[in-house]
Amino acid sequence: MSQNEGVVKYSLDFEETSSLPFICVEEIEEIRVDLFALGLIGAYKNGIGFGNISQKEMGSSDFFITGTQTGHLAELEAKDYSLVERVDFDTFTTYASGASKPSSEAMTHACIYKLDENINAIIHVHNEKLWRYMLKNDFVSTSDVEYGSLAMTKDIQKIYCSLDALENKSFVMKGHFEGVFIFGKNLEEAKRELYQVMAKVL
Repeated sequence: MSQNEGVVKYSLDFEETSSLPFICVEEIEEIRVDLFALGLIGAYKNGIGFGNISQKEMGSSDFFITGTQTGHLAELEAKDYSLVERVDFDTFTTYASGASKPSSEAMTHACIYKLDENINAIIHVHNEKLWRYMLKNDFVSTSDVEYGSLAMTKDIQKIYCSLDALENKSFVMKGHFEGVFIFGKNLEEAKRELYQVMAKVL
């Protein structure tokens, strides 16, 4: 696994604050605990974490997301989450606050939310069997571009300009070994979509 994994590639304007209210991230945490137990979120032997989850704040375009390099933790506390308040794709800058900085994939999450206003939850996991299965079975796939990069966001926008995002709620990242994204109208729908694809692999 490349040492480049887990590295933030966007500019970050971050306001360190007290922990977010746990109620804001409680639903994310419930699902994250399950995905960690399944090995879909975790850390590699070199200590680099993988996998992240986000959810839109009710009635807002802001979203809560797991903090950077928290993959190795079986359970997260409110201090391990961040609130992404705004993104600027022109300058590739994320504006966020919280007790932890946002995941290195925050810009990718922001890009996915822009595909359809009805997308309210996103799950990013790593699993080699799932990744290879999706590549071989004509799932939506990004090009061979780096995770979390400007090229990745542009690639996602290009791919989905001719696809209905909520009819194609998952894609595999060709240039990001083991990386898969799943999304939906809510976290339950995203989780259900993930498990349905996993069932085909297992």
